Amino acid sequence: MSLSRLFNPRGIAIAGASGDPSRAGGQAVHALNQYGFRGGIFPVNPRYPELAGHRCYPSITAIEGDCDLAVIALPAAQVPDVVRQCGQRGIGFAVVLGGGFREAGPAGARIEADMLAAAREHHVRLIGPNCLGLVNVHARAYAAFGSITREPQLAAGGVSAVLQSGGLGNALVVQCAQAGVGFRYVVTTGNEADLTAPELIDAFVDDPHTKVILAYLEGVTDGRALMAAGRRALAARKPVLVLKAGNTEQGRRAAASHTANLTGRYDIYRAAFKQCGIIEVSDLHEAADFALALQAGRLPTGHNVALMGGSGGSAAVFSDTADTVGLTLAPLTEDTTAALKAALPPLASVGNPVDYGPGYPNMASAEGFTRACAAVLADPGIHQCGLMFASAGGSQLKLGAEQLAQCLPNTNKPVLVFTAMTHELAPEGLATLREAGVPVLPSPRRVALAMGMLADYADALARPAAGSAQPAPTITLPALPPCPATLDEHVSKSLLAAAGIPVTRDVLLPIGSTATDGLRYPVAVKIVSRDIPHKTDIGGVKLNVADGKQLNAAVAEVTANARRAAPAAQLDGILISEMATGVETIVGVVNDPGFGPVVAFGIGGVYTEAVKDIAYRVAPFGIEDARAMIGELRMRALFNGQRGRPPCDIEAIAKILVQVSELAWQLRDRLQEMDINPVFAGPKGAVAADALIILR
Repeated sequence: MSLSRLFNPRGIAIAGASGDPSRAGGQAVHALNQYGFRGGIFPVNPRYPELAGHRCYPSITAIEGDCDLAVIALPAAQVPDVVRQCGQRGIGFAVVLGGGFREAGPAGARIEADMLAAAREHHVRLIGPNCLGLVNVHARAYAAFGSITREPQLAAGGVSAVLQSGGLGNALVVQCAQAGVGFRYVVTTGNEADLTAPELIDAFVDDPHTKVILAYLEGVTDGRALMAAGRRALAARKPVLVLKAGNTEQGRRAAASHTANLTGRYDIYRAAFKQCGIIEVSDLHEAADFALALQAGRLPTGHNVALMGGSGGSAAVFSDTADTVGLTLAPLTEDTTAALKAALPPLASVGNPVDYGPGYPNMASAEGFTRACAAVLADPGIHQCGLMFASAGGSQLKLGAEQLAQCLPNTNKPVLVFTAMTHELAPEGLATLREAGVPVLPSPRRVALAMGMLADYADALARPAAGSAQPAPTITLPALPPCPATLDEHVSKSLLAAAGIPVTRDVLLPIGSTATDGLRYPVAVKIVSRDIPHKTDIGGVKLNVADGKQLNAAVAEVTANARRAAPAAQLDGILISEMATGVETIVGVVNDPGFGPVVAFGIGGVYTEAVKDIAYRVAPFGIEDARAMIGELRMRALFNGQRGRPPCDIEAIAKILVQVSELAWQLRDRLQEMDINPVFAGPKGAVAADALIILR
């Protein structure tokens, strides 16, 4: 069902309309009048014949005229019947403003279920309940109440927003608007009983006039729908900015695997954002900065930046941040340097950063400043440019802005400006920059962060098959238990081997046997029991067993330890494994309710849970994502070889991650957790030395 008439209604009904401006129904009518909605306004309240200059109707079904959207500002108990009336009248969309639904407890949850059933039966799509409503800024359609309807009136533009909070969401929009961001649609979603944030993002992707998408999210029930919307937005070159809240919940559970204890829900969101090209922001001001930078419509082709200004301190602060976000202050070409020497004052520094000194530009040097800016922007090794006006006065900023604006038609490179001047102090200069589409930010650090974001987003667009998910091939698997089960190490590693994942050479011995079947020493001796997931904790593992005599002693020891620590456990045998060497890593999978299987990868060993150096991706994924996971680890230098040791086979590790993701995706309906720990990464490959798989 198209959402076009939700955002562009020919008429809006207000059920529960009121002349009292303190009531939601009164505010909705007032906002439509105040902002000049050009469609039909249909107040609905049987107590009034007329309201705010409009005919008032006794019921939704009595409305005459084209009407596509109903604003329902009534107590929760009345809402299901009004939704039915919307369907009977042919109104396809409703915004339910009030609360008293599932957030209010079991009784409210039943009302919400009745409301949703009525909507399904009568083909009505719902926003809310428990929300502030929606706004089409261009059409001045304020199907809303509360803070979203109050001043300042939003300027029209190309940013569409979906907000899972009314108050904070509106604060986010207001901060963006004050920075100079123009809006198209603003939707607050409340309980999301029907239409969800991913569906609305998807709709914004289809809207030809939406250029940037902004979201405040606390959580989604269908993570893969969010990723699909993100991928569609990436393919359409429409950046999606997300401020994600509710990130401290760690999703802890009583689980057998290390992976489950290392993985929080926020980890999964961050992985999903990276995979589908969603840009995460950390705060309201960062959302405003990034939206402003993206709204300009210019993207770099690399990570090299140039900086120009008269403040050495500004350059230092910018440079510090540039290092952290992967930007390089690249050397300028000889031609650029020569042009700068000819254009700038004799004492100017013409390296990068370019420092032309305080008090510059001025009227006498305006032409030279223009030539200097043009030269830097034309440098083939520079991908974007920052101008540091710092505390330049009003007339100086005005002159600099005018000269800079002359250069912009000749380049597609992003140009961002830092100035501490406010509109009260430098109205003309700031207006000139805004009209030229130049983002103006209040600190050099924020300029660097915005530039880093632009470079990263350009990289995401340039990835092969940008926006598409990797298909998972079919793996022929052995028969699995038909019921929930914890697979012991031997069975788990057999499953890995079937998926093409290298595992150690093992021999499973019955309890009491010591035959080694030609395995080479040293070996590891491990108890095999589905009832003992953490063998090391109970003394069920002996490593570096050097010969047959030690082997016999080790078998007896791990058997005795297991029987003493877990007398009720079923012992299925003793696993003798050839020892593996290399850098210890951990590979695991958790099956998230919203995102499905998620692969975790990190440095293993005894410090795994203490260090928590882990990267994540939602399965399935390809080799590029696998390589990126390895590169995200803080301790990735371990793979480069230390103290004369050869470097690890990074590609072998990456291939294992891809194979694990494919196995996890194929097992998605049965898999609860997977823990492959350790995986030894060596110079000529990588191998899984232990594994635990839990099926549901």
